[in-house]
Amino acid sequence: MDTTLTGWRPLLRRQWPIAGALGFMLLVELSYAASSRNGEVLLLAWLADALVALIAVVAPRRPVESALIVVCTELGLTLALRYTGVNHWDAVSGMGPVETAAGMALIATVVRQASPPRATVAVAGIVFSGIVSGVVRPGGNLFDTLASVAVPGMLLLLSIGTGVYFRARDADRSRTVRSAINSAQQDERLALARELHDVVAHHVTGIVVQAQAAQVVAEQDPLAAQRVLPYIERAGVDALTAMRSLVSSLRDSQMVGEVGASDAATTDPVADIRKVVDDAAAAGLPVYLTLDLPRTLSVELARSVLRVVQESLTNTQKHAVGLTAVRVAVSTADEMVHIRVTDDGKGSSAAPAGGSGGYGLVGMRERVELLGGRFSAGPRLSGGWEVHAWLPVREATR
Repeated sequence: MDTTLTGWRPLLRRQWPIAGALGFMLLVELSYAASSRNGEVLLLAWLADALVALIAVVAPRRPVESALIVVCTELGLTLALRYTGVNHWDAVSGMGPVETAAGMALIATVVRQASPPRATVAVAGIVFSGIVSGVVRPGGNLFDTLASVAVPGMLLLLSIGTGVYFRARDADRSRTVRSAINSAQQDERLALARELHDVVAHHVTGIVVQAQAAQVVAEQDPLAAQRVLPYIERAGVDALTAMRSLVSSLRDSQMVGEVGASDAATTDPVADIRKVVDDAAAAGLPVYLTLDLPRTLSVELARSVLRVVQESLTNTQKHAVGLTAVRVAVSTADEMVHIRVTDDGKGSSAAPAGGSGGYGLVGMRERVELLGGRFSAGPRLSGGWEVHAWLPVREATR
């Protein structure tokens, strides 16, 4: 695992309780050392304890390395106290209160952050230095009584248990964060897929349909190809512009669906819908528009209304044959925007232009339901196809 805190501010926010507790213990121990007749030796021991406390505070940056430094410091202090014969201020089997508290904090940090093999080595080193201190130091009483063994053992288990608890909590938090990131990435991919399908496929479908129509009538009317070339050129330019805008939004880390994510949609929904309908009419669709829509819709709602109309007309171009009329009606009533697109064509048995991935209806339904609306699409009883969508105005502007 070996997670580390690389910044000092996050480290201090996490470690300030330990730093405060150890700092208070150091002040008490310093006053004890100053009043003792072995003050010089105890002052050196206090400096070693201060080093151990400092390492325990910054241990999350390098937990295993910090543990090894503490082990060496403890062993060195034990040898010095043994040589001078001075009894350290014992708290637990020859170890002072600062050493005991710092060791517990360090064990918890190592178990929490280091991989199990490295944590095992580090904890074993700390336990070994504690045993040596309890046996070798003057006043050390480890193994003398049951209590002298039980108390350090309980503190050791408490430290390990604390580390295991925080390790499990960190793992849960990491899984939650990864899940949230994956969900956000999936939502962004779906939004991008809808934009590509609705914007680019709309223009490309028009190009393919016009090219196919020109091929059909080319023998009877050789000038047909020349008449459709301007439309093909304009649709190709629009498709390239939309693709560049989508790529630019990704490079600029702009969420797909925000203002500017596609210049096929502006802040004027009425003008956008009229342009889409005019383009469809220029492509040969006998489309009729009824529009009663305010110009002050929210960005999300306006974009969704435009995409539903745009994708419905694209599907009509791709699938319907024998058309005489395509009717688009967009109106607002009872705090709802109602979209209705109908045609009287017949479904084609041949493969549609550019193939069909089956994502058009899925994308429209997703857009509508994300804003709390309702969507339906299917064949009409009198023939043809119809698309209905209801989008709440208030819900969409939240």
